[in-house]
Amino acid sequence: MPKRSDDSLRALCRRRIAACRDVADLPVQFEERVTQLVSANIATGRFERFTAGDSRRSATVLAEYVDAAIYHARRESARVSALERGDETAWNQLRDLLIRRADRMVRQFHQSDAVHATALDFAQQTCLVIFDQRYPFDVSLDAWAVTILKNIVLEHFTRSSDVLRHPNTPDSLDRPVDGESGAPTALGDFIPDARARVPFDRIDDQTLLIDALNRLNSQAQQQVILWTFLDELDDDEIARRLGKSKQAVYNLRQRALRRLEKIVQTPRKKSR
Repeated sequence: MPKRSDDSLRALCRRRIAACRDVADLPVQFEERVTQLVSANIATGRFERFTAGDSRRSATVLAEYVDAAIYHARRESARVSALERGDETAWNQLRDLLIRRADRMVRQFHQSDAVHATALDFAQQTCLVIFDQRYPFDVSLDAWAVTILKNIVLEHFTRSSDVLRHPNTPDSLDRPVDGESGAPTALGDFIPDARARVPFDRIDDQTLLIDALNRLNSQAQQQVILWTFLDELDDDEIARRLGKSKQAVYNLRQRALRRLEKIVQTPRKKSR
């Protein structure tokens, strides 16, 4: 854990916020909010787990972690507030995402008429966990929620008698919908990190994988990947939303995946 006083952490957050674009649009209390978020994640051990294995100077790692907290606090705060207020629309949208993902995960273990009912139950369980847990604001809300879902699904099937009929754990529980465009089978398949091929090894491995999307320069590429792998939309729907052709969607996805591969292959800078 980094040895930083509250004052030094606050000063770091202030400097990183000042470097943001559109900083004038941020609320007055934003600095305090980010400082509290990062401080809480350090206190709970979340920061240490999240950055485990990074050999760079702790100050560099912490600065990047603060940047992630700033990014997600700006992007997700309104949605998190809506969930905390019990906003029905926000919860329905999250539950619908979880049902779609759970349905696909369950089908990796067995096919039956009860798949949808089982997926619905897993989604409801995940919503209850999310309701009781504190969102850490260091990854996207969808990535965090889906990772909780994945752990619940895996825990169930590894303890269930169903697993005896399926002794081999699926390579991936989050495969996208197959499309005419030849979409890749799973985001993890493009990440040359052995850990990404071990489902649910650690919650942070899963969330960090999806969070790499934030380093894509093109918003359109980010959106195509998110709609393909998180929302599981087909290329027709993605093309309609973007106002582009299906071929353009395919090209965007392929460029994004090549870029993601380079991102995860880039070695960490070693501390001197």
